[in-house]
Amino acid sequence: MKKIILIILSICFIVVGCFISSGSASINDAYKIHEALFVNNSYNRNIRPVWNQFQAVQVQLYMYIKSIQEFDEVNEKFSFIAALSVVWYDYLLQWDPSLYSGINEITVSYDDLWVPELTLSSPSSRSASIGRSTDRIRVKAHGECEWIPAGLIESTCSVDVKGYPFDTQTCSASYVSLGYKIHEVNLTAGFPNVSLIGYAPNALWDLTGSKVTTEAIGGGGESEVSFTFFMKRKSAFVVVNIILPIFFLSILNVLVFVLVPESGERMGYCITTLLAIAVYMTIVSDMLPKNSEPMPVISYKLMIDLLISSLIVLVTILNMRMWKREDSETVPKMLKVLYKILSCRKCRNSGKNRKIHTDNNNKVEVISINKSTKKNINNDDDDANDNGDDDDDITWKRISHMFDMIALVSFTAMSVISCVVYIIVAKLSAN
Repeated sequence: MKKIILIILSICFIVVGCFISSGSASINDAYKIHEALFVNNSYNRNIRPVWNQFQAVQVQLYMYIKSIQEFDEVNEKFSFIAALSVVWYDYLLQWDPSLYSGINEITVSYDDLWVPELTLSSPSSRSASIGRSTDRIRVKAHGECEWIPAGLIESTCSVDVKGYPFDTQTCSASYVSLGYKIHEVNLTAGFPNVSLIGYAPNALWDLTGSKVTTEAIGGGGESEVSFTFFMKRKSAFVVVNIILPIFFLSILNVLVFVLVPESGERMGYCITTLLAIAVYMTIVSDMLPKNSEPMPVISYKLMIDLLISSLIVLVTILNMRMWKREDSETVPKMLKVLYKILSCRKCRNSGKNRKIHTDNNNKVEVISINKSTKKNINNDDDDANDNGDDDDDITWKRISHMFDMIALVSFTAMSVISCVVYIIVAKLSAN
């Protein structure tokens, strides 16, 4: 009886062991695959993995961007975090999964097999190669190899800030397989666009689009894949912190002509505003690249504001000298005529030279008294005295006040027009 029980238990153990071995892969199977591929095959990572060495290894590139890390306009550097998927076929790395308990994928170290050495052709730092010994490469049973290097990519970017802060930028990260000609390693784009799966929006830039292109460089000797990004600046921050303060300073600058000359604060007021605009010019220049082509429109706008502010200082100095003149000093006839025209003195005099007459029928008639009628009423001497008194009312202080009003209206219009023109031109340049 005991023998029968032992036989039954032995059979059960054998059946269970066969079932387990047929349903799972052991470490021995993985070891056998690596030994068969790299030891028994005498695999050499320096030889391109194609049977016909006159054919090129077809390498496909895919990019998955995670976030835009930095866009440095001053140093013209564009950095972002992304993963680059590199796929090719190695005919030496093939096996039958049924012989190894169904294992159809393995991972191999970067240093154990041939890889297309990719290099960033437009790096902003010295480290241009993306291959590292810590990288792992996934190999499938039919020979497909997938390498996914990920990390911070820093590339140079030609910056166009003509429409700042409403500008759009186009930056590219290009990869080439140095050491191999296009007939040996041919790089192609896997997707027509950069994948945005898992992309985290940036606080300063909107990623409006992307494209992937393949071209031959070096006279057709090497292939290059370029990943291009289209970005639009979020202008709200710059508008609130730069554009609006400059506009408000321009409006405050012209209010110097409303300030009464007796206060003695006119010169200090306008010079302080001039210095504030100069400070904003320095701030904006530090935020832009040190080149003059293309010149940012905002630089022209700040220069115009600085010129307007300088003219305001000049007009204020001349106007203060005019206001300080004694009333006994003669005012030039041309200034008197200009004052009469702008103050509409003739209009008010014509209103004074009208007389209301009521007849017996209670009808009201308005009789205009011209100079000839006035001479019949008053003698010529009295009329001459009246006209002389009218001209004597025009003093240097009144002339100064007139120029204050002219400057207030003129410089206000100039400031508003310069701001509107800047916004229009910047918008058009950005588009």
